[in-house]
Amino acid sequence: MTYGDKAAARLQHIARASVTPEGVTRLPWTSQHREALGQITSWMQDAGLDVSLDAAGTLVGASPNPDGKPVLLIGSHQDSVPSGGGFDGIMGIVVGCLAAEALKDRVADFPFALEILAFADEEGVRFPTALIGPRALAGTLDPAALDMADRDGVTMRDAMRDFGVDTTETLRLARAPEDVFGYLEAHIEQGPVLEAEGLPVAAVSAICGISRFDLTVAGETGHAGTVPMSGRRDALVAAARIVALVSDAALAQETVRATVGQMSIRPGAVNA
Repeated sequence: MTYGDKAAARLQHIARASVTPEGVTRLPWTSQHREALGQITSWMQDAGLDVSLDAAGTLVGASPNPDGKPVLLIGSHQDSVPSGGGFDGIMGIVVGCLAAEALKDRVADFPFALEILAFADEEGVRFPTALIGPRALAGTLDPAALDMADRDGVTMRDAMRDFGVDTTETLRLARAPEDVFGYLEAHIEQGPVLEAEGLPVAAVSAICGISRFDLTVAGETGHAGTVPMSGRRDALVAAARIVALVSDAALAQETVRATVGQMSIRPGAVNA
């Protein structure tokens, strides 16, 4: 069996850790998350790595490092968007574990130690923030992020604690730059620019910086059948124009991506 065959088999297997049968829905701090970590733990152990869960919920597989060498980090995220693809994020973990397994008898001779990272909450789907594990390692995590709540009112701090994570240590995870040899992440192409160009692989030279905004458009409720059009103040009409303006502004540039991904309409009645 080739490494490609092994990767395909592992991706197919871990895709079952999902709420939905079609696509992969694996949100952070859920039973599906825990199921996935169990599988990833076994892969890390097969690669001869010592496995632990850090205070940001990142599963870490580390090679022995008695000499305190700088560490090459190979990582990605195990969580998904709702009904997401079976390769998104998790492929980088699968590839990293297979690489560590292939190198486990030689890694002691390298000028670096090796760690495989499986981040817990990169997507930012459940909570209104993202990149929890990476930001904790970089020392840029805002403490306020831990008190953000999901749609059920559960804060991230409480969800992490219920999962067994010590949130009192989350803000102490920052790595010193001199302790890091480098960071690598294998990821599927989501353009699909490479596919259009007929290229099988490419090295990333830059990545987008993400900003998220919540906008509230306030209108005035009125009866749908009696209020004259000239007297209406429909919030949804204004919001629709904003959506179009956002898209048009991004289309006018080559380097900007803009998406309106959520909208909530209140009261949401057909006749008001």
